[in-house]
Amino acid sequence: MLTAVCIGYIGPVNGYISQRSELASEREGLARLEARRDALAVQLRALERNDVLEARARQLGLLKPGERGFVLKRSELEPPPPPPERADDGIWGWLTSKF
Repeated sequence: MLTAVCIGYIGPVNGYISQRSELASEREGLARLEARRDALAVQLRALERNDVLEARARQLGLLKPGERGFVLKRSELEPPPPPPERADDGIWGWLTSKF
């Protein structure tokens, strides 16, 4: 009789333990989401300021009325990529790389 009672408790105890671990992981996820929400709220409040809003618009490439925009080509901003390495195959490639 005692064995049957003990076996009857195994299922609920296992369920309780698994629910506790699931609850802990859900609380961690909730904490991450709340932190993200708070960070977004700070950004949103910052965008209400005119200087921050103008700086963000400048990052997006927007201009004020009457301003003149200039477009720079990518090649003018970055140095050229390095030349590709030589791909020597076979025994001769191995020998030439050693000397």
